[in-house]
Amino acid sequence: MILVSDAELRHALAIIRSVGKIDEVVAQSEIPFATGFFSRFTKERIKEPLEKIDLSNFDVVYLVTDKAVALGIRKKLKNALLPKKRQFDTFRDKEKTVKLAEEIGVPVPETVVIRRYENEFEYPVVVKPAVGSGSRGRVVLRGKEEAEKVLPELLKKYGKLLVQKVVKKRKTIGTEVIAVDGEIYGLFQHRRVREYPVTGGPSTLRISVRDERTRKLTENLIEAVEYTGVAMAEFGIEKNGPVLFEVNPRWWGSLALAIKAGVDFPRIYYELVKSGDSEKVLRYRVGVLCKFLLFGDILHFLAKRDLIGFLKSIPETGNFDILSLKDPLPALARFLMAVHYLSKPELREYVLR
Repeated sequence: MILVSDAELRHALAIIRSVGKIDEVVAQSEIPFATGFFSRFTKERIKEPLEKIDLSNFDVVYLVTDKAVALGIRKKLKNALLPKKRQFDTFRDKEKTVKLAEEIGVPVPETVVIRRYENEFEYPVVVKPAVGSGSRGRVVLRGKEEAEKVLPELLKKYGKLLVQKVVKKRKTIGTEVIAVDGEIYGLFQHRRVREYPVTGGPSTLRISVRDERTRKLTENLIEAVEYTGVAMAEFGIEKNGPVLFEVNPRWWGSLALAIKAGVDFPRIYYELVKSGDSEKVLRYRVGVLCKFLLFGDILHFLAKRDLIGFLKSIPETGNFDILSLKDPLPALARFLMAVHYLSKPELREYVLR
């Protein structure tokens, strides 16, 4: 029996739909109308905090968020494929990631780490929490006045911030891997086509690609720490080549695309946990599109006030993170979850995720 944590998330749903075909799935979430609860592949639902569940009762455990992975590491779970604490901390803390990248020759943007208010930057700069993932807390500051308003508040909330020179990127490429002791068993790459927030956030439309430069740089990072588990490295491609933005040591939001393109990471994970081995999958179909319609892509076009663009985008692809004719109820749950949080500050965090 399998446990999948944080079933409200679209990548948790992708895991449920993948491994629910080969084993019974128990979905966990504290969120009402959690998307994964409604999947036809979900056998049982647990509506309580992950900390209260005896995770050792399951054959395989999928820990989807940073918080869940950290819990699994503390509990030293044997039924999950998890990084060692040192590996997790290296990629979880962006300051440590930058130092590692510089040591092994992986290009990074010009970076300053601050723990107290400073305003001696050459604007514009990107500011983001040193510890964290996704777009939460990320802002672009274009001048001193903005910095004076924003930086003290962010420092109070996050404690340590990365201030980076804005990369004039031509595109953003993510490289996703699953590895054991630095040996890669599955690898996939995608390019962002659209995102929300439009200034930089999760992809709402992405396409499978191959990019040898970022692939090699990602392999170097994974090998350098002898990483075990799943991870995604994100690169911006500028005029002079790729620069590393971050490495997330957990499952990623665009997982559905990798599965549709031929790299079934959840199944590889299942086999590695159950038997300690799996056939390596390093090749996949290029040019496959997948869309985060509910509600990322809708919010993207609303932010741009581009109704015509949205209408033109409808026939782009039949691949979606959540929508599925074979498993339709999670899409309904998404609407119910949005309504439930309509008047709450958690709306963007849970519905966009």
